[in-house]
Amino acid sequence: MRFLVDNNNKRSRYFPVRGKALKLPVYFPSISSVKTGLSPFSYFRILKSLNQPHFLISAFDIARARNPFEFIQELHQNQADDGAIVLMDSGNYESYWIRDKSWDMKAFNAVLAENVCDLAFCYDNQFPDKDPIKNAEAVVLSTRESQSTINTASVIPIIHCDKSRLNEAVLSLHAQTNALMVSIPERILGDGLIERITTVTNLRRALNQLDNYVYIHLLGTGNPLSLLLLSLAGADSFDGLEWCQTVVNTQTATLYHFQQRELILDDCNFCKSDLDYTLKTLGHNLNFYNHWMNKIQSAMDHGAEKDLLKEWLDPKFVMELQKIWDQ
Repeated sequence: MRFLVDNNNKRSRYFPVRGKALKLPVYFPSISSVKTGLSPFSYFRILKSLNQPHFLISAFDIARARNPFEFIQELHQNQADDGAIVLMDSGNYESYWIRDKSWDMKAFNAVLAENVCDLAFCYDNQFPDKDPIKNAEAVVLSTRESQSTINTASVIPIIHCDKSRLNEAVLSLHAQTNALMVSIPERILGDGLIERITTVTNLRRALNQLDNYVYIHLLGTGNPLSLLLLSLAGADSFDGLEWCQTVVNTQTATLYHFQQRELILDDCNFCKSDLDYTLKTLGHNLNFYNHWMNKIQSAMDHGAEKDLLKEWLDPKFVMELQKIWDQ
């Protein structure tokens, strides 16, 4: 698999944030008010209590919290304590599902100006111009406007477009901004896993021709096997809600319904604890995800990606990957 070797030689192993270095690839557990069981503030406190070193929050959920001042105050305290690295998204996901049409860029920038995060995604247009050049120009304007409201965090551009024009849109964006990172929703990468792996691989090949390394963040990627495969395809960071929506089988890296943890014969400290069901399950999941990403990082460090693929995937599927990565 020539691509794995070539890309391993070119990819950056760390991303600098707040004087720290995030080891890559990295998964940010997401907090959201949509399709989850607890409030965003409750999830925030759980993540803090479990010493999770990095996670994603929604600007919408901060602004629409029962007590926004308290939420902001605790986020400020997190930064004062040099605590977890906080990535903030635009809140468009939540506003769409909750059908809050009042949420706009002005509201997003008002939360951004509170200086509660270390990284933030730009306010994204999910229905952009089909022309990739015009699309990129609009993303540049959005990113620059939000960046002008804050100097303590980096604003990361998000590209929404047809996957057939993705390379063109991202390269146009980079030409205009020299951005260190670009963020892309996983759902636009293709209809199946092979197609999505191919799309990321092709984008990474294109970006590796540039003078500086450009990080790829995938929005909404939290399935463990997808994290493995899309990391090897060239993505660097991810966020997803799976850690609080499902429960992971640590023996197979597959996901079960959140209420099915007892079906998993796991000897982790959280499963053996006296915590209530929800906290046990969230702790179990976080423990897995942090170890899982460490496993992927270690394989990359030692050139052992093939061994990891053979350990977790069917040989026939690995052969399909070889077709992509031997080109």
